[in-house]
Amino acid sequence: MGRKKTKEPKQIKVGDFVFAKVRGFRAWPARVLQEDGNIYQVYFYGTCNVARVRGSQLFDFEANKVRFGQLKQKQYGGFREAMEHAEKSLARPREDDGYFKAKVESARNQATASTRSRKKKTDDAIVPFTHITGDSD
Repeated sequence: MGRKKTKEPKQIKVGDFVFAKVRGFRAWPARVLQEDGNIYQVYFYGTCNVARVRGSQLFDFEANKVRFGQLKQKQYGGFREAMEHAEKSLARPREDDGYFKAKVESARNQATASTRSRKKKTDDAIVPFTHITGDSD
């Protein structure tokens, strides 16, 4: 009996090109916007959507291009466009306007969310107990 190989953890960083698998959809070309532990926010090519995906559902673009990038049916017109967009962006990553717009929007949303949570914490502050005169103990 052979030993089981231990998989090395994926080394995914912000800006990496990946295939992201979301339940109900095929693996789609994407690029990582943000990382929060094992949850990654990704920008999907072709659709320009953004979603949060677990690290286990992300696959390196170059290493899995044959596995996920092949079209088996003609009806995936949107997928073909997404692959072309991803290939073009991979060739010139600094000219990927859609990705950078999504990154700015994501940062803006995160900043407003943190501002809201700070306001909520101050509004819900615990008021110390004060004894009211004339109140019976």
